[in-house]
Amino acid sequence: MHADYTIWIDVEDIFRYFENNSRPSGIQRLVYEILHVIRKQAAAKPGIGTLALTRRGQDETQLFSSVSFDDLENLFAARADEKVTHDSHSASRPRSSSLLGHLRHTVIKRIESLPPELARPLLMIAVNQLRVLRLLRGSAKNRLKRTSPPAKPQTRNAAQTAPTGLPKPGDIFLILGAAWSEPEFGERLARMRTAYGIQPVLLLSDLIPAIRPEWCALSLIRDFKHWLDTTLPQCSHLLAISHATAKTIEDYTRKHRLPLSAPVQTIPIGSGFGPPRTMESERPKGLPAPNSYVLFVSTIEARKNHILAFRIWRRLVADLPAEQVPTLVFAGRVGWLVSDLMQQLENTQWLRGKIRFLCDPSDIELAHLYDGCLFTLFPSLFEGWGLPVTESLMNGKPCVASNATSIPEAGGSLTRYFDPENLDDAYRVVRETIEDRDGMKKWQDEVRTQFRPTPWEDTAEAILDACHAAHTAGTAS
Repeated sequence: MHADYTIWIDVEDIFRYFENNSRPSGIQRLVYEILHVIRKQAAAKPGIGTLALTRRGQDETQLFSSVSFDDLENLFAARADEKVTHDSHSASRPRSSSLLGHLRHTVIKRIESLPPELARPLLMIAVNQLRVLRLLRGSAKNRLKRTSPPAKPQTRNAAQTAPTGLPKPGDIFLILGAAWSEPEFGERLARMRTAYGIQPVLLLSDLIPAIRPEWCALSLIRDFKHWLDTTLPQCSHLLAISHATAKTIEDYTRKHRLPLSAPVQTIPIGSGFGPPRTMESERPKGLPAPNSYVLFVSTIEARKNHILAFRIWRRLVADLPAEQVPTLVFAGRVGWLVSDLMQQLENTQWLRGKIRFLCDPSDIELAHLYDGCLFTLFPSLFEGWGLPVTESLMNGKPCVASNATSIPEAGGSLTRYFDPENLDDAYRVVRETIEDRDGMKKWQDEVRTQFRPTPWEDTAEAILDACHAAHTAGTAS
């Protein structure tokens, strides 16, 4: 039986993200996995309040706007692999996101098949053109919103209807995602507390823009610090996705004299995304041959330390016969602060083909990339958790990873580690792994038989317990 309070879950940032991006990144996937199971967990736990999704209203006077769980499920279904459904008014014409997906898979995939000295400049041109198309699409949508009459509310059955009315004292406002993407979020949160008496509960992934700004764009540094300093004091309970992140939050709040009403609570993070992957009968074209490569899944940005991976492979090429050096595959997209790395890769013709870049692979392509790799590499300098490490283990593949921050929490005893600031140490671990093929096979067998994934239900249950504790503390005070 539900208790007499509501947990309002903020999803504004997810809808904002998808206005300018075609596919989810790690934080959106993490929030989706939690929301995908949290309704069932809430129904099974006695004393937990009713759940409701909410967005910011159309203007500053409307602080809440209800969203159904089905709305969110449909948003991810359309975006997760660029598969677009059609309503009765658009069955004869593809949507713009479908066209962008078609362009990416036909144009960019062909470019990647060219020699590196030709592929790199053409790829950058294509990526920039797709970004322009996305911006134009977003601009057109905004103009349409300004000129179109308000949409009629959709009819929902009773099971899908969010609670009616406004929040009341004792209700919880749960913040799971990238709320810093909303300007003045902290100020809006303060107004909601004053107007409704709600208790905000915030899940934090990391504080990187505030504590390690050298890896971030200037605009993000400014906006994130403002968000952090105005939001943290409003939250009755703070949650962290790792012990390392919890310690970082406590250190930051102590240094900046931001009051905490309770210790930061670490919650367990689920392993992997979506249902278990099943291999299609045919491997997608353009992927490297199975067992010929090492996989590095990540956006190419300075913090992820692709430059260290490049230096390791450059030394491997110099020290070993070419046939003994597996190809290193970068799977992701080009981010920021990596122009020097991209120039070095181009100057060396991507180490004469020993490094490959697969731009923004689909979920199906990524499944086959994991299935065919020897092992994965993750040399990141700083993480809030380390999702690529647990995803590798979920797919039965060993991971050689950085020992920095929270990554050992994600990889546990089944991952091999190195110092990401020490090229000699990283080179030694990677080379020993490559040369010991029998040991690699044994290691893979250990991963497949010993790894115990954390269910996302555990994550959702811990969050619900924290929300209930915040509600209890708020009504008792």
